[in-house]
Amino acid sequence: MMDGRATCTAVVVGGGVAGLSAALTLVRAGVSTCVLERTDYSPWRPGETLSPVAFAELSRWLAPEPLETEGFLASYGLESTWGSEEPHHHSFLTNPYGQGWHVARRQLDGLLARHAQSQGVELWRNACVTHLEREEGGWRLQLNTPEGPRTLHCAVLVDATGRSAQVARYRGVRRQNHDLLCSVSAVVDRPPSHEEHLLRVEATPMGWWYTAPLPQGRIIFTLMSDVDVLERHNALRPAGWSALLARTRHLTRGLEGPPTVQRLHVRPCETSRLERAAGEGWAAVGDAAAMWDPLSSSGIVKGLRTGQAAARALLASLRGEREALEDYAREREEEFSGYLDARQAHYAQERRWMGEVFWQRRHASAPIVQTCA
Repeated sequence: MMDGRATCTAVVVGGGVAGLSAALTLVRAGVSTCVLERTDYSPWRPGETLSPVAFAELSRWLAPEPLETEGFLASYGLESTWGSEEPHHHSFLTNPYGQGWHVARRQLDGLLARHAQSQGVELWRNACVTHLEREEGGWRLQLNTPEGPRTLHCAVLVDATGRSAQVARYRGVRRQNHDLLCSVSAVVDRPPSHEEHLLRVEATPMGWWYTAPLPQGRIIFTLMSDVDVLERHNALRPAGWSALLARTRHLTRGLEGPPTVQRLHVRPCETSRLERAAGEGWAAVGDAAAMWDPLSSSGIVKGLRTGQAAARALLASLRGEREALEDYAREREEEFSGYLDARQAHYAQERRWMGEVFWQRRHASAPIVQTCA
């Protein structure tokens, strides 16, 4: 590294759950692997509610070490006001996998990153890819790091860069967007009297909301709607967003009125996928391969499973099995098709506001698909 050059067999661009899952699978197979994470895991990321199934999946992935839950907040279930005026309850207390957990996402990602390092994954924090290109036998990446410019050579790449899909975009693979969904969130102090450990979901005329407690005495409120609908209702500004929260029926129960909000976190989260999730010497995982509606509550599980599947396909390709990456890409396409059917079925359960733009789009038999570079 003294001359700024390094070589390893596999490079994972992106250090979230999906990328770390792929990296750990590769390292366990004896492949030298480096993860490039553009942050130090300190920037804000949305809170996460781990269902019992997601927690069990994480625990299996980390085996034989247990998942450290210090600082996590127990989750006892879900309350959903969807398709009717009255909320429906789903308890985790009888789930065979046990309870769920409310976690701060950056805490979870940082914890998993430290575990991956302990298993032999080389992790470069604050490392940004400025250029990448194919070369004989693999890839050459130019990086900016805290220590200065670096050049990294590898045989295979994992694209774990989220919706930006940096590697796939370089290869000319386009992305298909199926909606305009966007999240607008606020994290506020949770009153000491608020002791409910539930994830709440509530449908409204212009979209849907969720709220969940977070560790360290915080609580998150998030509005999900299409970006043009959010703009029309002034929901991208604290005053407009707060006025809409005040109109919900169940979200602020247990609080002393709607919270005072000074800052909002806005994140695009449209349903989308790459036209092709893998190619020669590379594979996309997690949100880079496909973004699912947060209503599916599948982000962690999808990230873990696609990371492992992509790693296995790349391992096979290194052994000369040329069809392995084609099979992986086809599996992601079939998985996304099944997700779209499930998504439409879930939105179809809510029929109270069929005249509103947001719900009209979700009930359309042939939604518009936009392809972008």
